[in-house]
Formats: sequence, structure tokens, C-alpha cells
Amino acid sequence: MFYRVGTLLNINGMDGKVIGYIRYRNPDDGNKSWTEYRLRTSRGECWLSCDEEYNEYSISWPANDVRGQIGPEWHKVDEGTQVVQSSGGDVDVDPGERASFVEYEDATEDHTLSVEIWSDGTEFSKGEYIEQSSIIEKGYEASRDRGSDNRVSKLVGIMVVFMVVCSMGSSLLSALFSGGIGSTPKISDYLGNSSSYVYETSITGNEQQQAMVYKYYTSSTTDTVAMDIIQGVDGATESVTQNNDTADAEIGILTTNEYCLVYHPEDDKDVVYVQVSDRKYNYTSDHSPYRSSSSTTSWYRSHYYSSGYSSDASSYSSTPSAYSMYNGSTIHNIGNGYFDSYSSSIRQSSVNNRSSSGGGLSSGK
Repeated sequence: MFYRVGTLLNINGMDGKVIGYIRYRNPDDGNKSWTEYRLRTSRGECWLSCDEEYNEYSISWPANDVRGQIGPEWHKVDEGTQVVQSSGGDVDVDPGERASFVEYEDATEDHTLSVEIWSDGTEFSKGEYIEQSSIIEKGYEASRDRGSDNRVSKLVGIMVVFMVVCSMGSSLLSALFSGGIGSTPKISDYLGNSSSYVYETSITGNEQQQAMVYKYYTSSTTDTVAMDIIQGVDGATESVTQNNDTADAEIGILTTNEYCLVYHPEDDKDVVYVQVSDRKYNYTSDHSPYRSSSSTTSWYRSHYYSSGYSSDASSYSSTPSAYSMYNGSTIHNIGNGYFDSYSSSIRQSSVNNRSSSGGGLSSGK
């Protein structure tokens, strides 16, 4: 069974839509072939692997918290080379591209860990085997940006906008492009519009500034949530830093206008909170994040002071700052780690998507 781009699926009760696919062959195993489908679901983007030759089906999500540290609970079950035969939809591969892969299972043989080594980096994913019968085709939904009718509609729309813009004064035109088209994506907008995040509360600081707190919809890691946010703003970050570079620890995301903290509340390590605010909130207030531990609060303050305070002091020089007398610890390794590299790759993919008909996140998946 082949699922074309736009196919609506339900997998073990989870609804998803096929947005791309890659057909692989393994020259190390008699050119055995299989298909992997990129899905957009309520649980984020994931991959459905269908190997009809061996009657194996699995679904997996990115697992960059692995970072090459594969514990003894995993045992290797397969390895080889995967060569792209064909692809379609929102993926960024070309026929002939290849990667080395290694597949692992846990002791139950129900869960999987996959490693793909591409020319520009290594990708990890975790998932589980599923029954073919659990994949139910529900229908089809054409992409709105495909087809001649949509292209004509877009062209007409562009012509109308052009005529309106031409009738504007230069000051209005400048305001349009400085505050609208081409403006930096906002984390707060993404969180407010995404079904993956639930609003929890807000914290009022000084100078009438507020921080909004959201909860990720399901149990997760800070790594996974931070990656989702980075994708949500097309990689438009200044720096992304994780506490001591330790998997599932606090992560601070600094953008041109916002500061975002991804963390676990003190009393529940299965929950992930996201606190986001304009940087002026952080500059003027040093309140503890909602339900945060003392160690999270300490890292949050030192990270903002080390990553954003200096430049904000120039922007808000006439505004009193809660950090003007700060004498706590500082962090020297701001950014320049895994998440900054990931953000850069997402940002480049976004640029490529805007300049071509292709898409995807990297040279692999």
C-alpha cells in the first residue's frame, strides 16, 4: 500500500496527514526497499516506516536527547546503507543520496531506536512497532498551495496587494514591512496558536510587563519541546542554551524580541512548562518562573543575565532593571551547542522552502 501526499491516516487512534515520503533501498541487503512517510499529527511531526517485504511497521519521533549515548537496554538488530530511490512532498532529499543506519530494539522488542548518519550530521529517533491493521486510511486532503487554481488565486492576490501598496505613502509602506511582512516569528504567537500547548497562567512583573506560561499537552522532555518551538519559529533564534548541556534539563531560547524558558516544574518531572515574555519583562523583573525549583530559578536568572542583559541595557537604558545590581553566577557557554546548530538547520530549511518548491528539515529527514 502506498500513501500519496495528502492522505489522512489514523494510527492507533492518532490522526495524521502525509506531508512527504521517501522510498529507500538497502544495497547491503539485496536492494530491499521500504517507504517512510513524514506525518503531521496532533503529537507533532513523526515518521511512519512501512517495510512490506519483512512485514514490519513502526512510527517514530526525533530523539536528540540520545546524543550518541546508547545504553545497554538497547541491542542492535539491523544496520546497513539506505539510498534514496524517490521522494515527494515536504522532504529534502534527492535520488541517490545515502546514509548509514543502525536499528536497535529494547528487551521487549516493542520499542525502537534508530540512528541515521548523513553527510551533514547524525539523526536519532525513537519509536515503536505497530500492526499494519492499526494504520487506517481516512481520506485525502489536497494541499492548498498546490494546483493551478491556487496559483492563479495567489497571483491575483499579489496583484491586488501590489496595487494597494503602490497607493500608500512612503511612511505607511515602511511601517508595513517593518512590522508585518518579513518580521521575526514570535514564540508567543506560536504557543498561543498551537494545539500542543495549553495556557496555564501569566506572571505580572514590573513596568506592566507580563510573562505567559504554557504546558506542553503530553508528557515529554525539554529537548523535544524546545525543538518543536524552534521549528515553530523557523529557527529564528539568537541563541539556544541548555543547562550544563544535560539532556532534559532547562533550556533558554533567546530571540530578537523574546525570552523563552523550557523547564520541568519542581513537583512533576513528566510535565514541561514553557514561559515566554518580551525581553523587557526579564530586564525589569526577576520573578521566579511558575512552579520552578530553586535551581531552575537560579539558572534562569544567570542565563538571562549572561545572554540578554547587556544588549537589553542599551535598548531600555531609561528603564529601571532588576539586574542592575546582579551579583549571581554567570554562564559562559551561551549557545554554540547542539540546539543552536539545530536552530541553524531549521532556519536554513525555512529559507530553502521559501526559495524553492522543495522542503524538509535536513539532507536526511
